[in-house]
Amino acid sequence: MGSKPGYTVSDQWIGQPRPVRVVVIGAGIGGIAAVKLFRETFRDRPTTLVIYEKNNDVGGTWLENRYPGAYVGAEEVLEYYKGRAQAYGVYEYVNFNHRVIEARWDSYVGQWKLKIEKEGSSIIEDECEVLINVCGMLNQWKWPSIDGLDTYKGHLVHSAIWDSNYSFKGKTIGVIGSGSSAIQMVPKLQKEAKLLISFNRSPSWITQEFGAKYIPEGRGLIYSDEEREAWRNNPNEFLKFRKEVESISNKFWHANFKDGPVQKELYKQTRQDMEKALGGNMDLISKVVPTFAVGCRRVTPGHGYLEALATDNVIVRNDEIRRITPTGVQVADGTNLALDAIICATGFDNSFRPSFSLIGENGVDLRDEWREEPRAYLSVAAAGFPNYFMATGPNVPLANGSLVACLEQTLKYAFRAVEKIQTQGIKSVSPTREAVNDFQEHKDAIMEKMVWTSPCRSWYKNGKVDGKVWGPYPGSVPHFFELMSETRWEDFKIEYRNSKSIPISR
Repeated sequence: MGSKPGYTVSDQWIGQPRPVRVVVIGAGIGGIAAVKLFRETFRDRPTTLVIYEKNNDVGGTWLENRYPGAYVGAEEVLEYYKGRAQAYGVYEYVNFNHRVIEARWDSYVGQWKLKIEKEGSSIIEDECEVLINVCGMLNQWKWPSIDGLDTYKGHLVHSAIWDSNYSFKGKTIGVIGSGSSAIQMVPKLQKEAKLLISFNRSPSWITQEFGAKYIPEGRGLIYSDEEREAWRNNPNEFLKFRKEVESISNKFWHANFKDGPVQKELYKQTRQDMEKALGGNMDLISKVVPTFAVGCRRVTPGHGYLEALATDNVIVRNDEIRRITPTGVQVADGTNLALDAIICATGFDNSFRPSFSLIGENGVDLRDEWREEPRAYLSVAAAGFPNYFMATGPNVPLANGSLVACLEQTLKYAFRAVEKIQTQGIKSVSPTREAVNDFQEHKDAIMEKMVWTSPCRSWYKNGKVDGKVWGPYPGSVPHFFELMSETRWEDFKIEYRNSKSIPISR
């Protein structure tokens, strides 16, 4: 009995890896981790890794954000990541000053066709079987949408593109924003400014540092020379300490249930701490201390921030900015405030939409599909976009604990897909719409119980007061680790390179 017409036997042995090219976008923390994991996973396989990075060095957000007070010691953190990049051989994989501007899926050959802007001038092309986006969420900075911003004649700067040459000493400064960047820079700027006006439309919960219990003297997580020397000489003790701090962060998960006893106690204690730091000033308390659940907006340890707001040369305004004028700011009641400098600590585009055109099946651009709702599969993949994976996609655990640890798990997940594609004659894998919808339904139901659906303006909800949550993961970090440890291939649409052939059995 002969074989069916059109059937052919593949020349690939079962389990034999075929050549696969992987492109990673970004050389921040994710890109560094990608190289380390890639070298461990594909050491003896015909797998190529290329990284495209828009900046001139590794480091991502730690390279770009240089504003005063950037925590936790931005320069030190950057040097650490540069050191890790050297140790892992990252630099040999990275093309710096290369910005990906388009990725288009070619279903016939099963490849992503890429266009890359090289050094801000020429356009080059590349292709890959698997595309991994590790750009992160803190690299597409945005100006506030305020009328007249372009008319201002003073010194205008965004916290993400800091001008270190400008001196704020003796100046009248306006800081727009009350998120992490503003909370970190205000204590530094307050000491230099003649007058600092903090435009605080949406208050934030200011908490102790997550490891504060290990520094009872309240030193803002600054360790003594003796402590550092002891850890340097005893790495096991240092590892134990780090695990204890991370455990505190993971246990914070219980506080995220908005009607739970842990949240209620946290709300009470944090409010008391903030009122004390503000010196009992009822006017400041009414402007600065939130009334929504702790964690609805990003919780920020802000050493010295509240104390700075309570000083004589700081004014806090929570009324709306009507417009920017050539000389300063006009607020809702018509008052004009003259300013020598305006600092926009207004954050980033956290919509989870890629910064480049990503065109998948049927010519659909993910930026258009996710304009209102970034519906991902377990944060790592998107229906209709084969062989595309994200390290920090929608609903990754960005407020659940250590994001770096979770980022490593999403990369392992992506590389597991690369292994399957490489050894099983597969052209492409992508999550089904049904699987995406199932996850979204589950996520939305859980979020109703969580602090993130409390009424507050948050980038977790795309800048809305109410609405679906696209930021944090609907579970704890250990839960996410478990989720990422295995792939439910039954949730994926798998297309083979030749549906009428199978690899030869050895």
